[in-house]
Amino acid sequence: MPRAPRRQSDEARRGAYKPRVDFSRSRRRREDGLLALRRLNRDTGLFKRRRDEPAPAVPASDLTPTRAEAAPFAGITRPAFTPSSPPDVAAPRDAAESELEGLSELVDKLCSDDTTSQLEATIQFRKLLSDEKNSTVIKIIRADVLPRFAEFLSRHGLPQLQMEAAWVLTNIAASDYTLLVAECGAVPRLVELLGSLNANIRHQAIWCLGNIAADLPSCRGILFDHGALTPLLSQFREGMKIPVLRTAMWALSNLCFGKLPAEVQVKPILEIISQLIHSADEKILADACWTVYYICGDKGDAVQDVLDAGVCPQLVNLLM
Repeated sequence: MPRAPRRQSDEARRGAYKPRVDFSRSRRRREDGLLALRRLNRDTGLFKRRRDEPAPAVPASDLTPTRAEAAPFAGITRPAFTPSSPPDVAAPRDAAESELEGLSELVDKLCSDDTTSQLEATIQFRKLLSDEKNSTVIKIIRADVLPRFAEFLSRHGLPQLQMEAAWVLTNIAASDYTLLVAECGAVPRLVELLGSLNANIRHQAIWCLGNIAADLPSCRGILFDHGALTPLLSQFREGMKIPVLRTAMWALSNLCFGKLPAEVQVKPILEIISQLIHSADEKILADACWTVYYICGDKGDAVQDVLDAGVCPQLVNLLM
């Protein structure tokens, strides 16, 4: 008597088929891997960058504010920034520690009504932050002076004070306490400074925003909530100095990391990338490629936007 064919169990039959790809799980796994990589490289300054070189002098002509200075993107001239140079603070460690002990005196000067004292104190805080230890940052944070530095960003009549305050916040944002910078009221003022007539102030504002964007999704959310993307994109113009272009491209790549808000349009970003993807500068090129990767990984429909932007042929050329 012929035997009936043996029927596979439901479990065996399911195992014979290739499992469907769980796109949401794959994406989460990819983001987790990228986050792990970013944490691994944080100490090397790959995603957050401190600034230790001396500040360029603010021209005397910039000491008088104009109405246009407070209006973003009005008559902007392209940034010119001094190249990196050795730190201007080479004081012995015990000298820095003694200054930390006199922190209350610096706080008093910072909170005074005298602009000269305010500037002197801000410079001293910036010098204290040349010590990259978190212990120094913690002591400064406990002094509750971050809102004061954020306030100084709005002193359009005192560009040197704006510059020093932005520098202090940049280096604090490069520490493990970025969220405090994002929440101290500095972000809307930094976004406004992207429209400053002073090229060095614009560059420093980009730098600080880039460090904030390099941290938690909540930090990037604060930047998007205050409209940082559009004025950041407006910084990309012909004639930009390479150091400024590097900083702006790095900040943009940090801002595009992770999940972009639904209302963000990627086409304006890709218009810039389509030009910078041909850059001869390796740092600009690397951050441009990372930005394309982040955009493709975030939104499925953005892949078509990337194809339409025409960046793929150059990406292939870079592999050769």
